[in-house]
Amino acid sequence: MLPGGDPLRALRSFPPWPVLVALLALWALPARADPPDAAADTGRDAGPGAPRDAPAPDRPTATVGGDAGPPGVTDLGAAALAQDAPAEAGGAPAVQPVTPPEPARAATEPLPDPAPGRPREVVRYVLRARLDAERHAVHGEGTILWRNSARAPTRELWFQLYMNGFEHDRTLFLRSSGGEHRGNVRGRAGRITLETLRLDDAELLATARYGTLPEDRTELQVTLPREVAPGETIALRVRFVTTLPEVFARTGYHERFHMVAQWFPKLAVYTDEGRWAHFPFHANTEFFADFGGYDVTLEVPRGWVVGATGQPSGPAERAGALDRHRYLARDVHDFAWATWDRFRELRSTVNDLDVRVLYPPGELPSAERAVRSLERVIPVYAERFGAYPYPNLTVLFPPYGAEGAGGMEYPTFITTEGRWWLPEGVHFTEYVTAHEYAHQYFYGLFASNENAWPFLDEGMAEYATCIGLEAQYGRRGNVVDLLGGSLECYPWEAAGAGLLRYPTAIAQGAPAFPTSGSYGAHVYSRTATVLRTAEGLLGRSVTRAALARYSDRARFRHPTPEDLLEAFEDAAGPAFVRDFLRPALFTRARVNYAVQVAESHRVRAGRYVGRVVVARDGELQVPVDIALERADGRSESFRWDGLGERWERAWDAPVALRAVRVDPHDRLPLDDRRLDNARRADSDEGGQAPGSVALVTRVAYWLALALQAVGP
Repeated sequence: MLPGGDPLRALRSFPPWPVLVALLALWALPARADPPDAAADTGRDAGPGAPRDAPAPDRPTATVGGDAGPPGVTDLGAAALAQDAPAEAGGAPAVQPVTPPEPARAATEPLPDPAPGRPREVVRYVLRARLDAERHAVHGEGTILWRNSARAPTRELWFQLYMNGFEHDRTLFLRSSGGEHRGNVRGRAGRITLETLRLDDAELLATARYGTLPEDRTELQVTLPREVAPGETIALRVRFVTTLPEVFARTGYHERFHMVAQWFPKLAVYTDEGRWAHFPFHANTEFFADFGGYDVTLEVPRGWVVGATGQPSGPAERAGALDRHRYLARDVHDFAWATWDRFRELRSTVNDLDVRVLYPPGELPSAERAVRSLERVIPVYAERFGAYPYPNLTVLFPPYGAEGAGGMEYPTFITTEGRWWLPEGVHFTEYVTAHEYAHQYFYGLFASNENAWPFLDEGMAEYATCIGLEAQYGRRGNVVDLLGGSLECYPWEAAGAGLLRYPTAIAQGAPAFPTSGSYGAHVYSRTATVLRTAEGLLGRSVTRAALARYSDRARFRHPTPEDLLEAFEDAAGPAFVRDFLRPALFTRARVNYAVQVAESHRVRAGRYVGRVVVARDGELQVPVDIALERADGRSESFRWDGLGERWERAWDAPVALRAVRVDPHDRLPLDDRRLDNARRADSDEGGQAPGSVALVTRVAYWLALALQAVGP
């Protein structure tokens, strides 16, 4: 996910001010017409949203009653309706679809043992969901199979009800977000109402209770009528109604567009030690769940296009005024979907991966940019972090007015952002696409606990984003390269990390950060900067080997920070982890190198004497290069091990000292204040005052500092 849900994060660091102002003005327009190539809107709004529901009861309630094409561009919504054909019947996909099981059998058969290299299927959701497009509600029912994979029995289950975070302005999510997080709470609220949850003949809602936070119903504890032994599987029957908010924090509706995420009662993780890893939904928190299977049947208005986690089991079926889509997903830990009647489609094949891009009318240039980005990052990430094990990927561009749904990740399904009018040199779409695809690894395949250790997902995905941008554009101008302005990814991340006024540890839980800005600067920017610094200290080959070890061990295993440290220890040795990586992640330890003294004076004809002093501030003691530039153009390089408070060297040479540079090759981006790393020498030759050397090379960094300072 993008930090803070800010759709202009990349654009904020763009140097040319007039163009920046113009882009911001275009973005801020309250409404827009489709560009000339967009097809006309043939339908009207599905209807006004239902009035805000009455407050839900404090406890769950049980309701009495019975159980209820080929590659290229396609105008899916209009074409399917006009030709009386399923929206997804445009041709065989580039990969063989998953063979669907019988729904009744899938809901009752025992969960299998894992195949080699695959995760254990802890949970299986067999759900049927019908979208009420007028009331913006999803009516769901089905079966949840859960296996106790821990070493201890249990008499309780915990569910995450994330949608209840949008219930009213007193939930933890809305209090911690200030009511704004990719949208605002002034629109209609969202919630999930459980109507029944049964095990055997027992209605579990009768004794269920919510978590301990007052007025927050995002976690639910249910007591079971009997103990579930280790290895035992139980089958739960569930029926629920999810009311979508207006697009807010990754999910919701805008007119006829519906982004349906975190929409079903989701089982928390029961750890090997026999503890439930559940948590109230916080603004900085994302998600954590076990691997399993999903067999989800979606009913949407006729002719509407669906994009979702997993693969369609076949063409959509007609069901009266609805289309019925069945999606299957294996070895994943979440399921999200979206539907709209105006989506266009662009298909491509990248590394034998079937890529399907859904985009609004007029946004074909953005869709093509996303595909070009994936053509570069998919093979690079496969080389660095292992093969992508799924056969397909769906990429979605939300329509105008629904930008809050952009920049988010789900298994085999990402949402990105872009605008057709963005210049080619502003790599915004490419940045978001590379970042969200990186989450297919750090969120999707590894599935670390995003509540407890967000840097293992967001921070490492941000680092991978810079790798992806370098693969596309090289090391210069890979974020912005326009009108003489150039901004690189890693200096931009270093600028974000350097803005921290109140630093704290990176490796801590998401709710522990005092503000969303602090969370973003630490988890995203500082993590990426720490890993880039590891490259500078160890070399790229050693760092790549360490991350390859981590990726191999983390796949399907819910890794912790200790797994990352162990991988670096194997590749680089225990001293590197002890002296740098552990304190850089787990403490507020910092480092700043500064040139304090640079001088040389002529004492007699042909002789100059003086001294150089470089100081270190902060707890980290890491080696750094120091270059002394002579007046005759030659340079001498020295390596300081970083021990002690300062490095000193006398100057006695036949030429004057011209300047001193610390870290001349930018191997230490974690250095807090880069602008004090160079100094022109005090000298009898020219009488130059102390100042910054090579200021032009620091302009992008300086502007990034200034622009990010006014951002969220």
